[in-house]
Amino acid sequence: MGQAIIPIALMAAGTLAQQSENDRVIKKQDEATAQGLLNQSRRQQDTDRRVNDEIAQLETSTADAARNERLGQYMQTLQRGHKQAVAGLEAPIGGATFQADAGAARTGADNAAATTAGLLSRIDAPQLQRQGEAFGYGKLATDIDMAARESRGQQLIDQLRLRGIRRRPEVDLLAGLATSAGGAMAGGGGGGFAAAAPRLGANYYGTYDPLTMGTA
Repeated sequence: MGQAIIPIALMAAGTLAQQSENDRVIKKQDEATAQGLLNQSRRQQDTDRRVNDEIAQLETSTADAARNERLGQYMQTLQRGHKQAVAGLEAPIGGATFQADAGAARTGADNAAATTAGLLSRIDAPQLQRQGEAFGYGKLATDIDMAARESRGQQLIDQLRLRGIRRRPEVDLLAGLATSAGGAMAGGGGGGFAAAAPRLGANYYGTYDPLTMGTA
């Protein structure tokens, strides 16, 4: 009775070891696949956020910001040239009437310059707005292209990691030997096990296909 249990136990142990290895490989492959999908999802979310930000900026884009910026530039230029422009109107000569007229002339010159700067800034604003939007489009295209390259690189790494998940040949070898030994002992053929062992070793160790989880 005891001798009959041994071959059954060996065959059961071999079968259990093979099934356990199958489960381990499948679990590892599932985990690697899920991680790869998560990596791609995160990169897609980053790209979506970048696109949404650019769309939001475009929706709020107006010529006012460009006009104010250009007007400030014009006013800075006027301030730098102000002393030279009114140099002849600031001389401490003449009477009160002359000084009053000179002051009025300075004020008129300043107002005329400010009016001209305002008109020019309004003319320049639409073009500056479109230029800013074009720069934004270009930067967005560059960012998307970079994100696509990073995504392809990550995908390649994930695929290599998935393909690197293999069955452990030593486990398959021992499981096959245990199953064969149990079968040989149950059939009363110890020599059959000895003859089958080299073939099992070559079959499980040398020609196993990790992608199909079977033997070639």
